[in-house]
Amino acid sequence: EEPAAEVTAAPVAEESEPEDNTIPAEEAERILVVYFSSANTTDPDVVSGATPRVDYTGATVLLAQYIHEQIGGDIAPITVVEDYPEDYDATADQAKEEQDNDARPAFTLEVDPAEYDTIFVGYPIWWYRLPMIMNTFFEAYDFSGKTIIPFNPHAGSRDGGTYSVIAELEPNAAVLDGLAVAGENVEDAETDVATWLASLGY
Repeated sequence: EEPAAEVTAAPVAEESEPEDNTIPAEEAERILVVYFSSANTTDPDVVSGATPRVDYTGATVLLAQYIHEQIGGDIAPITVVEDYPEDYDATADQAKEEQDNDARPAFTLEVDPAEYDTIFVGYPIWWYRLPMIMNTFFEAYDFSGKTIIPFNPHAGSRDGGTYSVIAELEPNAAVLDGLAVAGENVEDAETDVATWLASLGY
């Protein structure tokens, strides 16, 4: 009987560590999507509506959801301390009164926008202007060195010049051209949102 052949194992090359292409957490862009709508109520049973609406969801809310779904990051509502009326006309009247009185409605927000690099900011156009609560918002935080990207539904006035207003309110931030979508088109605007985000590099 022949002796069994001697088998010598071939040397095994040391496996190189896989290249880590991930961006360190401290260097990754921190993105926040914040949005104001009269639908952002402290009472979850209340359905209010001073903005164009889609199936009882505020149009601003829906745009914010589209953006968040496509780019990730965090998302948070800007919620008024005192709810707006449920009736559209009553809310519109209150919004006009706030403008006439240069009011600063109080709000709550569960995150600190100053901790983010890029802040997408959504709001409806009320009487061709920013809702006064947005003045409260921009006065509440230091956006120096941040990138602000606005978005809004509208009923014909597009952005109403509000992007320029935000740039004036935040001279030390980079305020990019935003996205304005007619309220009746918001439900079908997901592709438009994607195209806009791609133009911004997302």
